[in-house]
Amino acid sequence: MGGKRKRGTNKAGAVTGQPTEKRPKRDEAIITNGNDSTPLDLDKAPFADENTGENRKREAKVYDLLGSLDNEERLAAADALVTGLLAGSEPALTRHLEKRLFRGLASSRKASRIGFSLVITEILRQLFGPSDQFKTRFAGLTFEKVLDALIDATKTGGNVPGQEERDCFLGRLFGLQCLVEAKILFEDSTRWPRVLELLLEMADKKVWMRSHCGWVVVECLPQMGQKGAEATLQKFSDIGLGKTAEGIGIWLRARNCYPGLKAPKKPWADPLSATALPEVARVLKENVANDNGEDAAVAKLKTSNWTAQLHFVWDLVLATLLESSTADKKQIKDQIKLFWTTVVDDGLFSKNASDGQKFRGFMIFQKYLHGLASVDKSLVKELFTRNLMKCMINQAAKEDRYLHRAARKALQSIEKAVEAHPELLIPILKELIGKFGHYDFDQRTSSKTIESLLQWVTPSSSKKILKLLREPVLNLKDAPEDAEKLRQAYADYVFKMTVQAKVSSSDPNDADSKSALEVGIKELASCAYSMQEEFTPPLSEKTRDIFRNRLSSAFSKVTKQPSTTEYLCDAVRSVKPTAVAMSDEIDIERKGALKAMAKLLKSPDKAVSNSSNLFSGLALLYATTIMQLYNGAPDALSILQDLESCSEKMKSKEAGASELLVDILLALAPRQSPMMRQISEQVFEAFAPQISSEALQLLTEPLVAEENSRGYQALFENIDEDLEMADAAESDTGSDNGDSNDEDEISELGSDVEFVTLNGADIAPDGDEDEESNKDDGEEDNDEEDESKDAELAALDDALAKVLNSHRLDKDQDAESSDNDSDMTDSEMIALDEKLADVFKHRIQDTKRKNEKRDAKESVVHFKHRVLDLLSIYVKREASNPLAFGLLLPLLELVRTTTAKPLANKAMNILTEFSKASKKTRSSKDTRIDTEAQFTLLSDIHEEASKDMSHAFGKAASTASLLVASSLWAADQANVDRVNAAYAQTFADCQKGKIKMQGAFFSDWINWGMGHANNNNNNNSPTE
Repeated sequence: MGGKRKRGTNKAGAVTGQPTEKRPKRDEAIITNGNDSTPLDLDKAPFADENTGENRKREAKVYDLLGSLDNEERLAAADALVTGLLAGSEPALTRHLEKRLFRGLASSRKASRIGFSLVITEILRQLFGPSDQFKTRFAGLTFEKVLDALIDATKTGGNVPGQEERDCFLGRLFGLQCLVEAKILFEDSTRWPRVLELLLEMADKKVWMRSHCGWVVVECLPQMGQKGAEATLQKFSDIGLGKTAEGIGIWLRARNCYPGLKAPKKPWADPLSATALPEVARVLKENVANDNGEDAAVAKLKTSNWTAQLHFVWDLVLATLLESSTADKKQIKDQIKLFWTTVVDDGLFSKNASDGQKFRGFMIFQKYLHGLASVDKSLVKELFTRNLMKCMINQAAKEDRYLHRAARKALQSIEKAVEAHPELLIPILKELIGKFGHYDFDQRTSSKTIESLLQWVTPSSSKKILKLLREPVLNLKDAPEDAEKLRQAYADYVFKMTVQAKVSSSDPNDADSKSALEVGIKELASCAYSMQEEFTPPLSEKTRDIFRNRLSSAFSKVTKQPSTTEYLCDAVRSVKPTAVAMSDEIDIERKGALKAMAKLLKSPDKAVSNSSNLFSGLALLYATTIMQLYNGAPDALSILQDLESCSEKMKSKEAGASELLVDILLALAPRQSPMMRQISEQVFEAFAPQISSEALQLLTEPLVAEENSRGYQALFENIDEDLEMADAAESDTGSDNGDSNDEDEISELGSDVEFVTLNGADIAPDGDEDEESNKDDGEEDNDEEDESKDAELAALDDALAKVLNSHRLDKDQDAESSDNDSDMTDSEMIALDEKLADVFKHRIQDTKRKNEKRDAKESVVHFKHRVLDLLSIYVKREASNPLAFGLLLPLLELVRTTTAKPLANKAMNILTEFSKASKKTRSSKDTRIDTEAQFTLLSDIHEEASKDMSHAFGKAASTASLLVASSLWAADQANVDRVNAAYAQTFADCQKGKIKMQGAFFSDWINWGMGHANNNNNNNSPTE
């Protein structure tokens, strides 16, 4: 059982992401804490002088908890130790300090150093602090004796392993740190010099300890007073440690603590002065090997290996700069600029800087960016200097660059800074695309930095941002070859700013809150359709196409947001299409459409919610159609005329408005435009309650069209003559090619496993296409294409063989031998050339004809997809409308006849959605239906169900049939007799062999009937 529990714990640890090596500790903590607070209720009695018997068990438990990773356990153990030791005798305290506490500092077990340091600090504070409470009781424990005990406990001797030596040095460092935190070093003037000697000795022996020892000195500075600080600085200056990163940090900290400090003149009085900065830059670059001048004769200090951890001196420099930011702003700005340029940009990012120094530079950039942003945001721009920007752009451009990840983190820090402080957007954006950056910054760095920054555009800053983005691309006469690229980048920036702009949540109708969206839309529209005299050279047609595409994409995305219709239409209305050539007749129609759009936005019927959505949708249709007119769409003018007629009929409430609107939407459906699709669906959803049966019939008629060139010709009147010729050739060769005439009619729905899984799961209702069916469909298409290509190549080989009187190498045995080795005459060669040309000509014509047939099929299938999108909206919104039942037969026929699996999937999903939506509406209210019409529909569905034996079609037919049966049951339960009779008749015909049906069709009916029977039995059962 224990083994099973352990495996269970490991499994849980894997889920929560806990490392495997910590699981035993986690189990131990669970066992320890399992008994309420008993393990933490430690004995605080005085400790004995000798460690024997029960005392040994007690001490072992307390010291084990003192090194625990759990903070509460560690604090409880520290409290018990301090209380027990101070209440005990001097020998007991001496024994614990020498044998336990100081030695524990050299232990790397769990959190031993932290726990032991806590106890030592408190005991030293009580023994040698200002209080005299314990000085008489522990008179034999002098400071010198305690310090000697620390040195002896952390002494290394002989040939010890490297890790053990490292632990001893760290233990001594922690012990000296305890003296500092206890604030006892300056109670006596003899204490600090000895501690300083120990720190300097460790810094000299182990270079990697130098920064840690320097930090201990930095923490002592506020305690030692001005004279002590001056003496300490002089000591560092004399031994040559002043010209180190630690020395710079100690100098800065001392000057901050004591403004009147008289610092030694060497190596510098103020490290941040203009005269000292070049030498400071050399020191912080850690390049002391190039030292020259007065210190050249001083023995060179050892340097530690490179580490990713940032030295503490950079925090002290930043703190010094931020503390002085309250003084003269210009002086501080100049000081930060001089420091950053001299030390960081010309030092860590210079041409001869190593990769490690540049890495450190990126880390400093991130720290200073957030530090300056939190105090004075106007200083942030001083960080974006020449060498830094050049290195960041180059390293971020490609993943194989050594500092690629560091540069990416720097870019991410810029994004986080702007997210935390949106007012930084303008100054940072100006630097990224300005003097030392590049306008196409995102393309240069292969990132989305500017795109991410533009999401923080505020209504108040939108116009400034647009001006900032626009100015660099206005005058490009000096670089005309870059004009296209930069202006396309400008179009992308404006598009991102527009679609990412946030409308005010407090008042979405507030004009200021919409300004970011409105400004972006108007700029895209004006650059797309208006002559912009400010641009030099002028905007090319290629660039205008980019702006038009971005405008369409922006429309499709922005229309999903609430309350955006009015200013989208205002943007279209404000455009002067001076860059679009149009006749006077078209211009008159355009002006009339703009007036009609304005009237729709001001219509008094908009007070009603549904009417508001409808008129807003029509206004959007006007706006998008006007844009299509500017783009040169051939049918835009006729659509505008139809929209005008539709608007008039709707306002006068005449019949035929819904049919006209459906005609308009069907005319827009073939276009591969997300904008047109989004707006069409939005208008249709608002108009759904007013759709008539004739309009629904217009909507379902395209579903039965053939998915080939004939169907294309039936749906679209502007079919070209090549497709008609293809149809004629197809019909003429039908008798010779056997079943090739029915090639497009082969149904892919015949397989029993194409649309249902092994466990009979329903098809997912969401999405346009099912992944598995797409995969299968793609594999079948690839196989068919491969077979078709093989057949074409074989036919080409045969044709060439006949012309050349030759054969393939793999047909040597079947070929006839030829002894005619005479050369061909010129006339024979000319005739051969003509025959070869004729063969390849027919080959090209056949390929072109097949491509046209494929394109025609794809167009028809795409059109049906768009129609199904509208029908899906209708069945969800109008499931209780009796007219919705008229969609069942066309949908079933589409499922049965289509050759595109995704299309069949979508039709079946609509049937499922209709069934679910209808169930909800039946439970909420009663609906009146035409009983006889419903029974006729039920009979027609049964007849349709018998035309195909596939499981998928049978499932769809069963869903449609039970949907009608449920409506009849909801209208009057007495109708169940006729429903059952209809099913019984169908079942009898199936038994007699007259028709073929899936067995699931009848089992679903039985389950449906038993479900209603159970519900009635439960409702009629007597209550107790």
